[in-house]
Amino acid sequence: MHPQMQHTFAGYLEKFLQEISDVHIQTFLTSHSAHIANTIEFSKIRYAQKTIKGVIYKNLNTFAKDNEGNMDFIKKYLTLSRCDLFFADKVIFVEGASERLLLPDMIEKCDKEGVFDAKKYKLTSQYYALIEIGGAYAYKFIPFVNFLGIPCLILTDIDSMKDGRTKAIVSKGKTTSNATLKWWMRKAKGLPETDMSKIDLSEIIALTDIQKTIGKCHIEFQVIEDGLCGRSLEEAIKNVNRNHYGLKDTITEDDLEFTDKSKTDFALNLVCGKPNYIIPK
Repeated sequence: MHPQMQHTFAGYLEKFLQEISDVHIQTFLTSHSAHIANTIEFSKIRYAQKTIKGVIYKNLNTFAKDNEGNMDFIKKYLTLSRCDLFFADKVIFVEGASERLLLPDMIEKCDKEGVFDAKKYKLTSQYYALIEIGGAYAYKFIPFVNFLGIPCLILTDIDSMKDGRTKAIVSKGKTTSNATLKWWMRKAKGLPETDMSKIDLSEIIALTDIQKTIGKCHIEFQVIEDGLCGRSLEEAIKNVNRNHYGLKDTITEDDLEFTDKSKTDFALNLVCGKPNYIIPK
C-alpha cells in the first residue's frame, strides 16, 4: 500500500470505529513506512525493537510527556524531512550538504581500506539513517534516540569563536557557536541545561572518547592534523588534501578558510576531481 494511502486508511479506520460503536475498540496497524511513523500522533505510536533478549515495546507517549520542550521540534522535523529514523539500525546526524554527500563515499572508502574488518557487523552491511540536521539542532534528538535505544553518531563543526559574535580560527578561538557542543559540554560537566555560562573551546578540544559518549550517542568534530585544525568539515578536508587545493606545507589556519559559494559543489568536485582524497580524522 502506498504510504499516503496507509496514512489515509489509518485515519479512516479510527473514524469508522468511533461511529459504529460506543465501546472502545483497540486496533493495531503495523508499518515499516516512515511516512506513517512520522505523521501519526506520538501518543499512539508503540516502537517495537528486536533485541537478543526478545522484542521490546516502547511507548512514545511516555517520552513525549517527559520531553515536552523537544517534542514539537522532533515531530515537526520528522514530518517535514520524511526521514526513516524509526527503522534504522544506526543513526548518523550530520551538519549539512557536504557531509550528506561525502559521508556515504567516506564510509565506502573506509570499508575498502579494511577499517571495519574487525567488526562483527560492518557499517556497510547495516541500515544507517543519515540525517542532515546541523549543530544548531542535533542535540534535540539525543534524548530521543537514547530513549529508542538506537546507536547514534553526531558529526558536527567545532565552529570556533573569539567571543559570542566574532568568528575565529581554532588556534585563536575562545568558545564555540555550536549549540550541540554547548549542550554536550553542559552534560559532560554536570551543569543544568539552563546554564548559559560561556563554554571554553579548550575544554571541548580536550574531551576524551569516553566524554564524547552519552548513552548510545557519540559526538565528533574537527581535530588537529598536521599542526592545524579547521573549524568546519570543508576546512578539515582542505587541510589534509593540501596539494589538491594548491596549499603549501607552510600554510596557517587562515589559509584553510572556506570561501566557496556552494558546499554541494565543493563535495562533488572533491569526489569527482580527487577520488583518492584523504578523509579527515
